[in-house]
Amino acid sequence: MADWTGMQPRPRVKVISSGGVVYRVENTIPLFLLLTSNKRGIWCLPKGLIEENEDEVTTAMREVREETGVSRVKLRGKVGQIKYQFGFRAKTFDKTVHFFLFETDQADAKVGTEHDAMEWMPYEKALQTLSYPNEKDMLTKAWGMIQAKANQPKTQPQPPA
Repeated sequence: MADWTGMQPRPRVKVISSGGVVYRVENTIPLFLLLTSNKRGIWCLPKGLIEENEDEVTTAMREVREETGVSRVKLRGKVGQIKYQFGFRAKTFDKTVHFFLFETDQADAKVGTEHDAMEWMPYEKALQTLSYPNEKDMLTKAWGMIQAKANQPKTQPQPPA
């Protein structure tokens, strides 16, 4: 049996990131932008660490621009946040990622240096393609936000008093 006495707990590090669920509408169909890394074999949403003097939205917009080349975005609201842990170099990282919904009219995206490729996908394909269950949850919430906006009743003009 292994002797675990005297073992030190792994140092814990809190990490806060921010990212975007980016979509554009083509022929009335919302398409979502996903990134992939061939080396790691994963599909994900654009996200990254919050830098000094940045808020969550500014970080999300910067990360979307750096990782996808999409710079023309309109903030459509906060989707939510995910929390998870991972170990790296004898430390445990407690990570929180805030996600925002961004709409763009910019189809010409260009993958950044952190990923190998990206693709615009309709919701069902994007949901099946994303690698992480918690990012699938963010996509589903974003889809709900888009659907709710599309189904809002048109406001009626108020009659004069």
